[in-house]
Amino acid sequence: MYEDKKIKEIFKVFEEHRSIRKYKKEPIPSEDLKLIIEAGRRAPTDASLHLWTAIRITDDNLRRKIAEKIGQQHVYTAGEFFVFLADLYRVESFLKQNSKDLGEVDFALLLFAAIDAALAAENMSIMAEALGYGTCFIGGIQSAVKELISWLSLPKKTFPLFGLTIGVIDRVPAKKMRLPTEMLFHENYYRNYDRSLLLKAIDMLSTPKRNWLEVVERYAGKNGVFEERNKKMVFELKDQGFNVF
Repeated sequence: MYEDKKIKEIFKVFEEHRSIRKYKKEPIPSEDLKLIIEAGRRAPTDASLHLWTAIRITDDNLRRKIAEKIGQQHVYTAGEFFVFLADLYRVESFLKQNSKDLGEVDFALLLFAAIDAALAAENMSIMAEALGYGTCFIGGIQSAVKELISWLSLPKKTFPLFGLTIGVIDRVPAKKMRLPTEMLFHENYYRNYDRSLLLKAIDMLSTPKRNWLEVVERYAGKNGVFEERNKKMVFELKDQGFNVF
């Protein structure tokens, strides 16, 4: 491990990361919030297109309504909550106002919009955690896409991707394991997995209360959570004017 104090402090932010779901309902000071937002603004963006937008939800009733709809109370109790969008509307507006047309680019731009949004949100999360706050990414907003489009007055060519909570930590959960390095980082070519490595991964990520293979099946397997979400996402994307399917 590096002995340099600055490097050790930076690495500690990553090493100590947790997804926080228990917050004290306290505001984040404005000077800290400005730093967090600026960290998001400085994130990389493909081709300088800025294909993302974040909506800060400050209305208490709206925040409660979203939390209740997706069944995640920490969306309400966190000091801050942002909804991140894929945003092709802004680029299309720039073009239209200069008598230009958006090309047949929806699929490519949607992909890069999701990357742009994730990079911005991760920058904000790291900055917030470096300041001592807790964060949690909220994929559950995909359960309320139709409602969010209405509640947030989203124009065509925009789509809610995920949320981000930031706040004063009330309880720190146990650290979750990650897949072994050899499964996440390959060299020069994709290395197929033998059964022993797959079993190792299942063993590493399982807990006494939860078998990781069951988690994979629940979310990604046949009739799983994401199969239903996939159907809804395709429908809502089409309804929002995305020509991607």
